[in-house]
Amino acid sequence: MGKIVTQPTGEDNVKRLKIILLSFGIAFSLFFTKIFARSDTLIDTYIVGGIYALVAMIGLVWAFEFKVRAASFKYILQGGIFVFSEVVFVLLFFFKQFDRIYEGLLLIVLLAFIWSITYACFLMINVFNVSLYKKLPLISVAQTASYILTLLMIYFLTFSILASEFPLYVIFPLIFLTYLFLLYMEFTELDLEEGRLKRVIILITLINTILLMPFIFVGSNHEVVAIVPMIGGFVGGGLITIKGEDNIKWQLFGYNLLVLIAILIVVYVSWS
Repeated sequence: MGKIVTQPTGEDNVKRLKIILLSFGIAFSLFFTKIFARSDTLIDTYIVGGIYALVAMIGLVWAFEFKVRAASFKYILQGGIFVFSEVVFVLLFFFKQFDRIYEGLLLIVLLAFIWSITYACFLMINVFNVSLYKKLPLISVAQTASYILTLLMIYFLTFSILASEFPLYVIFPLIFLTYLFLLYMEFTELDLEEGRLKRVIILITLINTILLMPFIFVGSNHEVVAIVPMIGGFVGGGLITIKGEDNIKWQLFGYNLLVLIAILIVVYVSWS
């Protein structure tokens, strides 16, 4: 580890202001992007998501005043993927589910939601980046936030893939690879033996994909179905972090019960 760098309070405030402006700019401009878009094809939606992701990653480097290391780009990439997932989700869901999207109240609610979670994501990345230079007491908070944001990405991308109406031979490999990549990025932060970690990640990815299959074939609501793999990711994270001295039987029972409840809710909502 290199020399420990301390940052004055004024510099921290400037960085925080840049993060606020960047997250607000992404949330606010999204609506104007949709309003003035000349076309509304699926390809355009994913291109717009990619552009937002690139802007977010470049903006984060700018917000950090270019004080980054090679290891920082993993977290910056995670931020770019999160922005991509939320942008594509918003474009495919909100703007197609509501006919009166431009009503003032709904616009404010959506802006606040996108802005808040994007701001939280960027703050998390900032903590990880600063932790590469010095020890921070907030690192555990950032790890928890990263876990929650990964679950949100699973939800957003699951909905987006299903809503894109790809052929089944594209949907299943794409969903499997998406879960595998997201879970690997998140769980590699854990202090676990690499071989065991990879086996568990692959197992969780397979379980999530298999749990999704019945709902895809019966044509359930995508926004409801996407809850299942999100819960699966949460349960998987809990199973990985179970320690030997913990009450394993009760924890396993609780996690299995949570998955069962989620499936029953999805079945009820989808078929009612």
